[in-house]
Amino acid sequence: MCLETGERERVHYLPMLSLILPTYNEAENIPRIVPELEAILKEIPHEIIVVDDDSPDGTWRVARELSRGNDRLRVLRRVGRRGLSSAVIEGFLAAKGDVLGVTDADGQHDYALLPALYRTVKEKGGLAIGSRYTAGGSVGEWDGRRQWMSRMATGLARRLCRVPVTDPMSGFFAVARSVFEGVLPRLNPKGFKILLDLLLHVPRGTPGAELPYTFRSRTLGQSKMSFTVQLEFLEELFDATLGRFLPLTFVKYCLVGAMGMVVTLLGLRAAVVVLALAGWRDDFLVELLAGIEAAIVFNFLLNNIWTFGRQRLRGWGAVLGFIRYNAVCLVGALATLSVASSLRSGGIDEFLSVAAAGFLGAVWNYTMSRLFTWTA
Repeated sequence: MCLETGERERVHYLPMLSLILPTYNEAENIPRIVPELEAILKEIPHEIIVVDDDSPDGTWRVARELSRGNDRLRVLRRVGRRGLSSAVIEGFLAAKGDVLGVTDADGQHDYALLPALYRTVKEKGGLAIGSRYTAGGSVGEWDGRRQWMSRMATGLARRLCRVPVTDPMSGFFAVARSVFEGVLPRLNPKGFKILLDLLLHVPRGTPGAELPYTFRSRTLGQSKMSFTVQLEFLEELFDATLGRFLPLTFVKYCLVGAMGMVVTLLGLRAAVVVLALAGWRDDFLVELLAGIEAAIVFNFLLNNIWTFGRQRLRGWGAVLGFIRYNAVCLVGALATLSVASSLRSGGIDEFLSVAAAGFLGAVWNYTMSRLFTWTA
C-alpha cells in the first residue's frame, strides 16, 4: 500500500528531545554519564545540553572535549551566573527540541526511564515526572532524617501546585515546549526546584503523569544539598504565596534589622566595658553610637550576603556601598526619631508611636538601600 506524502511524514516524524544537564563540579561524572545517556536515547532524536555554572573543577572543559565531533552534545558555560533553576531555564531557551527534559549529572536518577518520560509527553503533552513517591518509587538509601525533611517539604509544596502530583520536588522530568513557553514570563530563576515553579504556574488541567523510579546513591563527587539550598526552598515557597503581596527582600531586610537591634545592645554593652577598662568616664551617647555603628556594620554584611545576595557588592563597590548604607541609615534614624516625637506629642501612645516610626524607618531604609546601595 502506497502512503501519501503527508501520511509518510506523520509516520516518520518524531519530535526531538532536548535533555538539559545542569552541572557544577561534576567533572568526574560527565565522562561516564554522557555515553550512558546517548546509549539509552539512541532510538530517539535528541540533543544533550550541559549547562555548567563555571565549575572550578572544569566540568565545562571536560564536557566540551566530549562534544568535539558530536553534534548531539552541546555545552553552555555560564560565567558570573549561578543557580539550578536559571541554568535549566537557560538550557530550555537554547534547546531545539519540542520535548524538554531535565536530569542530574550525578547518576542518582534512573536514566533508563528517559524514553518513557519522552513518550508520555510526546503522546499526552503536559509534563511527565520521574517520581520517588508514587507507587513503585523509592528514595533509596536515604537516612530517616533526610526522608522526614523531604516528605515535609514535599507536603508543603503539593498544597500549592496546580497539577496534583506526589513528587513536585523532583529534578527528573520532561515537559512539552509549549507548556514551558506558556509560563516562561512567570518563572522564578532564583529557585532551585524548577519543576515546582512550573507546577505553580501551569494552567489547571495540564496533563501531569508520574513514572516511578528509585533514587540512587551518588558514587562520585559531592552532594549539592546544603543548608543554603534548603533555605532557598523556603524562600521559593514564600515567593509563591505571600511574596505576591510582600517582597521577600523586604521581609529579609526587616529580619536582619531585628537582629541588628540585638547587635546594638551588645555593641553598647561592649563599649561600656571598653570605656571602663580604658579608665574613661561613662558616656551614654558615645556608647550608644558605638552600638548603632556595630549594628550598621552587621546589617550591611548580612544584607550584602543574604538579602541582596544576587546584587552582592565586592571590592571597592562594597566599600562605597557601605558608605552609602551608613548615610541611608543616618537619615532613616533621624526621620524615625522625628516621626516618633511628632506622634508622641500628638497624644499617640508611646509604644504605638515608636512602632509606627520604626516601620516607616524600615521602609525608608529598604527603599533607599535599593536605590543607592544595592542598585543592580
